[in-house]
Amino acid sequence: MAESKDTKQSAQAARQKLSSEFQTLAPDATLAQMSTKLGIPKQEMTENVSVAVSVLLERIEDLTRELNNSRREFTELEQLVDVDCLAPVPNRRAFMRRLDWALSMLKRYGHPCAIIYFDLNGFKRINDEYSHAAGDEVIRSVSQVLSGSMRASDFMARIGGDEFVVMLYHARIEAARRRASVITRRIAEHPYAWKGTALSVSASYGVYEVSDTDTAESALASADEAMFVHKKALQP
Repeated sequence: MAESKDTKQSAQAARQKLSSEFQTLAPDATLAQMSTKLGIPKQEMTENVSVAVSVLLERIEDLTRELNNSRREFTELEQLVDVDCLAPVPNRRAFMRRLDWALSMLKRYGHPCAIIYFDLNGFKRINDEYSHAAGDEVIRSVSQVLSGSMRASDFMARIGGDEFVVMLYHARIEAARRRASVITRRIAEHPYAWKGTALSVSASYGVYEVSDTDTAESALASADEAMFVHKKALQP
């Protein structure tokens, strides 16, 4: 005869309750405590049953400890893969995930979002004339300037080479243009030096207001395109 739905639910509830009670027992619990917690009649709680329960309790503690360690290690690894390899800021992977979230907020609630795409001017010259180590130091310094220019709701990342992006949540394109201008000025005014030699660093930017028809990739590509337009306009 098939087991009824109510019977299955009752059995499941009983198993969950037993499991919960079982896990509250200490490995050194007395026979009486085990009998009371687990609902085993005292006459059946023999010494052998007690030993078996104690072994299981110790194993549960070991497995719980291993699970917690694994969760902590996974969290640490996840954070590592979201951080840029050169500067202690988020990378492209982290940025795209945050942009996906902003897109869902735009589509669901109409919350606007804008992207500023930065590209350093003449960065190749710094690498060629002063070494890649000098270029790496410039990247780290620019990352600090950008990080210090963020609001709590902003999100910035280095997405590769000398390119950085900033996502402005709850911002329209005009506000993003103003912010881009301020940040660009801060990048240019920040002192950069390599082995006592002052370095000149500036940046071009592109601004794009995300549309509800965008994907994260298309929005980033549009901001990149806007940056190239701005960069070309600055060239003599």
